[in-house]
Amino acid sequence: MLMCGRYTLYSETEDQEIRRIVAAVNRRYDEQIKPGDILPSDLAPVICGDRRDINQNLLELMNWGYENPFKKGLIINARSESILEKSLFHDDFKQRRCLIPATGFYEWDTEKRQYLFQTDQLLYLAGIYRSFMGSNKFVILTKPPNETVKTVHNRMPVLIPPAQRDEWLKDLTAAVELTKNDTVTLTGQVVNQVRVNTQIKFPLDYES
Repeated sequence: MLMCGRYTLYSETEDQEIRRIVAAVNRRYDEQIKPGDILPSDLAPVICGDRRDINQNLLELMNWGYENPFKKGLIINARSESILEKSLFHDDFKQRRCLIPATGFYEWDTEKRQYLFQTDQLLYLAGIYRSFMGSNKFVILTKPPNETVKTVHNRMPVLIPPAQRDEWLKDLTAAVELTKNDTVTLTGQVVNQVRVNTQIKFPLDYES
């Protein structure tokens, strides 16, 4: 099955936080983000802690996916259950956690039907990041599915409740516990019942 390989960020919404994030990124960067579906390798807004000032957070523009050090392709997900055991990820989890704002995320079932999962407010997907040749890249952490998602897929993104954003970014002990969080209520609906062309033109290691 396809893994957690696409999410949405739409600014045509009444959620003021989403509009603020999109507007802030577009003011700061020459590369304007295009709200809509976000695919691997795309530029996307990411929230990370300011390492110079623990009381501040930064809004950055990063590409989705780590370069695979062992073979051609991108790594776009990391399993939260084993992240501290993986040499590729453990330093990033300890030092460079981030939040990926989203209005929803997609999963595909065994028949390759596409489902959109969302809430009535902004989602924060848990991530980690690092610098590759002068540009920052991120991956999205995944976990076993909750009751809503498990009928469709065997994995889902780790979702951080809005009230616990700072804990995720700045407290390692709390972050470990938040990878097990299951308090965000989702709704899911089929949005494409035909075989999906993911539009990805390069190999992906969906999860490591």
